[in-house]
Amino acid sequence: MFGQALLVAFVLAALACPAAAWSTKEHIQLTRLAVMRLLADESTPAEMRAWLKTITPDLTDMAAEKRFFMSNRIGAFPRGADGVSFWAVAPDLHAAADPPESTVAPFGVHEKLLHYIDLELLHPDQSKRTYKHDLSHKPALADIPRDRTDPRYKTAGMLPFRIEDCYKRLVEQIRLGRLADKPGQFPRDEHAQKWAGYLAHYLADNTQPQHNTIDYKSATYFPGIARPPNAHADVEYRLCDDEYDDYPALREKFWASFVQALEQPKPAVSGDLWESSLRVSLISYDALPMIGRAAAAAYPRAEGKGRVGPFDAEKFFLFEGAFLGRKMTVLEMKAHQMAWAVDRIASVWRQAWEEAHKPQDNPPGP
Repeated sequence: MFGQALLVAFVLAALACPAAAWSTKEHIQLTRLAVMRLLADESTPAEMRAWLKTITPDLTDMAAEKRFFMSNRIGAFPRGADGVSFWAVAPDLHAAADPPESTVAPFGVHEKLLHYIDLELLHPDQSKRTYKHDLSHKPALADIPRDRTDPRYKTAGMLPFRIEDCYKRLVEQIRLGRLADKPGQFPRDEHAQKWAGYLAHYLADNTQPQHNTIDYKSATYFPGIARPPNAHADVEYRLCDDEYDDYPALREKFWASFVQALEQPKPAVSGDLWESSLRVSLISYDALPMIGRAAAAAYPRAEGKGRVGPFDAEKFFLFEGAFLGRKMTVLEMKAHQMAWAVDRIASVWRQAWEEAHKPQDNPPGP
């Protein structure tokens, strides 16, 4: 009975939690695809290849990944995920289930605040700390302090700091030779496999546009609606892992667009990991007007004040707007951002591996 109650509590928390970015199903898939990308790259060191195969027992191929996307149901729990794919979902499990008073060191905030960065709250002008459709309240990179003790981060979220932190922990575990869980190695859950998964999770969160704004549900686009719909969930779970519809035609369109996006160049982001993560946030932020307008089109006003009508998936995902200097649909934007996540995960993992194998002036003791 207790276990059943805990399960219900977790599901309710997961549904209410603003931290979840891409769906559980997508985090699993993006992580596996990053592994596949590195294994397909002939320049990936042999030792790294061996490690990636060890930590990805559920490794597949692109044909199997398409079948997984088109028909598998995962839900909030990582059904069937193992190795690094499981660890790539663990941050969302903690965000949903950890007690409200719990904090993550060294940040001193709840896990859920590590999944996003509400850029508007870091604007130097207090009157501009809200979302605006014309993007006029988006701060400049120079406006954002690199001081995690700035009190605004307690509300705005700490995603760039968490990405940097996970990277450092991954490098440390690789240097120590703690590449994966094994009997007799303690603490059992402290190893490179775990931190590669955590890092993959936050890097993917970084490319979800709604994880960069205070208006993460696009509520601005539903004035006068007492309970606006959750466009955040529509961007993430709706297409790939909906409880009530598989949307086969839209999934087919998305997969074709996603495969194409995997091979296309992505926006260049310079600087160290903290700065480059913020640049990803600032670029991704520009997709918010398109998402908001698509949501408004997909949820027509129903009769009666303060209500919206049923969701129209085709109107939402095939809605056209401007992003990255060109016209695209919401579906194509989602494909681009998820492909960007795969690129970022693979490249940052590779960077961590190479840094861990550089000679050190003061190597850690045995």
